[in-house]
Amino acid sequence: MRGDVSMCVSSCTVCQFTKPSQLKPAGLLVPVHANEPWEYVGVDFVGPLPRTASGNQYILVFVDYFSKWVEASAVREASAQVAASKFVGDIFARHGAPRHLISDRGARFVSVLFNKVVEIVGSDHRLTTAYHPQTNATEQVNRTLKTAIRAYVGDKHTTAHHESTGFSPARMLYGRELATPLDHLIQPPTDYLNYPMLSRPDVLRSTLSMTHDHARVALEASHEKQKCHYDLHRRPVEYAPGDMVHLKTHPRSDAAANFAAKLAPLYGGPYRITQWLSEVNYRLASVNGAQDLGVVHVVNLQPFHTLPDRENNATVSAQCTTAGRHFQTTNLER
Repeated sequence: MRGDVSMCVSSCTVCQFTKPSQLKPAGLLVPVHANEPWEYVGVDFVGPLPRTASGNQYILVFVDYFSKWVEASAVREASAQVAASKFVGDIFARHGAPRHLISDRGARFVSVLFNKVVEIVGSDHRLTTAYHPQTNATEQVNRTLKTAIRAYVGDKHTTAHHESTGFSPARMLYGRELATPLDHLIQPPTDYLNYPMLSRPDVLRSTLSMTHDHARVALEASHEKQKCHYDLHRRPVEYAPGDMVHLKTHPRSDAAANFAAKLAPLYGGPYRITQWLSEVNYRLASVNGAQDLGVVHVVNLQPFHTLPDRENNATVSAQCTTAGRHFQTTNLER
């Protein structure tokens, strides 16, 4: 009897669409493993910010997943033209074509212009899933930039070691720290003098090779540590093609239409899983398969429960009603 009650309650469509889940968010951490500089690059805009005297209102940020090197540019607008121009001028011209470029699903990054430029350069453009931008490493950089702007760094202009790699981004890319005018005055370059039997290019190759080897080990340890902490607050969930789910909605209030987002259903659907893409990403479609809803992160999904198919729906309804009454009576007696 208790199983029948649980089945009937969990199959309530209204409850599934309106009641929040009390479980941990779904989906464990799946780190992006970069093995060399500019293999994976994230891109995003910060802003709008207060407009400067020169008219800039946004910051366009590129970050290399391996070295943690950041290219940040103040720009007037967050458009596809600006993103494409800076990608070619600041990334491709300086560092070569990234193997993978990761961005969110903003209109400027899914535009025909931007994708055509990325295709011509030879990079593979990957999009984060909707309402789950954590895949893009620039999200953390953006928070750091905002904090730095808010606090103002003052005279702290030296490069710092990144916690994940143990080296500064400059040493990861160039095999040396960035020199300031004061450095040139008080100390000569030492890397070449330490290896008198080697040429300058050999010293540079050796330094970069050792730095990258150490960084790969450090990054792997950092990924394991981050995954351990992240997974403590997540739960593993797995769906199979054909499973029914409902999708979390993100409505916006509209005063003109007298619509309050806080009172809107939390989930929409039901939808059907059509493709398993990874441990956390699935492709959805309408129940009849006519509409493709794209790729969705598992954190925005909940299983959709339905009653088993029976020949007599009236019998099922009667059983649910009887089971519910029995459950209510039993709990009142307790």
